[in-house]
Amino acid sequence: MNSISMLATFLLAATDEPGFIEALLTNIMLWGRVALGIGLVIFVHELGHFVAAKSFGVKCEKFYVGFDVPIKIGPIKFPRTLGKFTYGETEYGIGIIPLGGYVKMLGQDDDPRKLEEENKRITVDSDAVDQPTLDPRSFPAKPVWQRMIIISAGVVVNVITGVLFAALAFGFGVTYSPAIVGGVTPGGPAWQAGIEPGGKVISIGSLQDDKMHFREMRMEILTQGFEKPDQPLDVAIQYDDGVRNFQLLPESVPQNTDYRMIGVAIPESVTLDKSTYARPESIAAEVLTDADAGATITAFNGTPIDESSIVPGTNFFDYLYTHPSESIELTLMRADNSETKVTLPPQTAKSIGIRYAVGPVVALVKGGPAERAGMKIGDVIESVDDNKSIDAYSLPTQLVGRDRPVTLIVRRGPDDAPEQVSIEITPVRSPQTLSPTAVLSGDIGINVLGFAYKPMPVVAAVSAAPAGATDEAGMEPLQLGDKLQEVRLVIEDSELPQWLQDERYEPVLTAMREGQEFSSSTSLNTFIDTLQYLPIGAKVEVKATRGADGKIISSMLAVQQDDRYVFDRGLVFPPREAVHKAESIGDALSLGLREGQRRLQDVVRFLKMLPQGRIGLKHVGGPLAIVGMAKSEAERGISPQLMFLTMLSMNLAILNFLPIPALDGGHMMFLLYELIVGKRANEQLEFRLTIAGLLSLLALMVVVFANDLFRALN
Repeated sequence: MNSISMLATFLLAATDEPGFIEALLTNIMLWGRVALGIGLVIFVHELGHFVAAKSFGVKCEKFYVGFDVPIKIGPIKFPRTLGKFTYGETEYGIGIIPLGGYVKMLGQDDDPRKLEEENKRITVDSDAVDQPTLDPRSFPAKPVWQRMIIISAGVVVNVITGVLFAALAFGFGVTYSPAIVGGVTPGGPAWQAGIEPGGKVISIGSLQDDKMHFREMRMEILTQGFEKPDQPLDVAIQYDDGVRNFQLLPESVPQNTDYRMIGVAIPESVTLDKSTYARPESIAAEVLTDADAGATITAFNGTPIDESSIVPGTNFFDYLYTHPSESIELTLMRADNSETKVTLPPQTAKSIGIRYAVGPVVALVKGGPAERAGMKIGDVIESVDDNKSIDAYSLPTQLVGRDRPVTLIVRRGPDDAPEQVSIEITPVRSPQTLSPTAVLSGDIGINVLGFAYKPMPVVAAVSAAPAGATDEAGMEPLQLGDKLQEVRLVIEDSELPQWLQDERYEPVLTAMREGQEFSSSTSLNTFIDTLQYLPIGAKVEVKATRGADGKIISSMLAVQQDDRYVFDRGLVFPPREAVHKAESIGDALSLGLREGQRRLQDVVRFLKMLPQGRIGLKHVGGPLAIVGMAKSEAERGISPQLMFLTMLSMNLAILNFLPIPALDGGHMMFLLYELIVGKRANEQLEFRLTIAGLLSLLALMVVVFANDLFRALN
């Protein structure tokens, strides 16, 4: 029957060592689950058509998952199927092309070129030219209402099974990261609105849920960012002392201006990661041992972690990121229930021997200390309490834990006629649960003072013992005022420490070796953070411009230990997670129905935005994207895979019912015409429209395949 295909879902989106054998078997099982899951969604769709057709006495000649089309490349001829058998009057099989499935009914074929042939096959009385007698078991011989039920049955079954997939997932228990404000990105919309960490988001935009998932919240922000990019989002956040309401205008993500965010970070657990509990070569790695893997921090400096609060780790992370130069005593409850105490010293930074200039103020907390003191966007800080020797990354270590007034001298106005303004700011308590130099934004934020500024890739100082320029031809030392344009890591694989050869770090190393240009999408914060992972002595080639004429110079510097402190001490915490488990069968079905409705709404919203140009075709994924998502979710467990199948089922249901000839929706449009007019649409017109529909789907297939390949290569 009408070929449903994953074309309709393209819009989504040798060794004998035991370890090898175990990994091989694990991968076989994983890919088997992926194939089974996707195949199940296709199978139930076709089963809906098949059962409905058989119920009305229609002869079904084939039932296939996958397409059994002939494939020949030169002299090589591939088999049409992976297996088939005949039972009764129907041939069942698995086609060689895994892009969908079909049920072939007597008198019906999705290939418009076979229309005349099918008409001859089902004609019983060929003498009756005007109204030939049709085989009573053929699809066209059935009343319109029966044919409409047969056509729509696949979609209906997809919706039902999608709800059941989600209900089953909630029956097992769905692990998720709660939509809790773990931190606010420096300078972001949430930061500017004065949103504090520790609250639980209970509504955002059109989404309301007391157990909101962080992923759901993020999807709502992204979707509304596409739909209404200039309209603020209504956000309600529940804190221990009540609910606070905000209006936030999402801003573009620097790495991808099409996507928008409000600057809320996922909360971290206070339980160390079980496998990678500390970043290699960090202070945490020196202090902690394998016995501390998976340990929970129960107190810091004698202050207990409040497990009853919405975000238990708020006070701990606030202390960690506001006292970078002080040691912290941690009380740990290990996985074996034994208690221990460790002292975490400050973490010194790695650098390439230069300091960076403080850029202009880019954001102020609305009604915050800096705004009330008279600071303005564009101000450039020149001194702090009469100290003019300041730089972008030393400044936050001086100010984040400030509890007394600070006097700043700022430069204001145009470069050709600036004025100096003295501003005294009185700090106001505001939790700092993210590093002030978080790479998420590219800005540096001082929460207690309520301002954020841009660190500039401009040399503000050179260390007393610089790594300096080498004697290589064309290299020369950097000077004050030089503006960095590009940095490139120069290191051989043999020079990399063993831990840095892990595949997790490969993308970062590859990017650094190719060269990183400083731009709006690649911040200085990202480079400074990456430096902390590089071994001492690693060479970095720097290209910079000098002077008004923009002379280009190159310098070869080496990674060295700095006397500055960084906020990240190398502790590795997984995101905080919760389990949403249904309390009864009725509750599971209710949650499944809600999940199904949300996924259907997601598809409808996406389809509305596509013709409006709010979403480009580059955001459309194809089969490779679908399989990649399926694999990722299957790796996480049965519940995530079931939730993915819900999403896939709802996408298939909606997209396959679009009024495009060759899809179920196109067939339904022809049937509606027949129902209203009382006769079938002109066969030639139907033929032309079906051809047009097929060509459109093929064109879409080319686009989504190209998108998939582009993503894979990047």
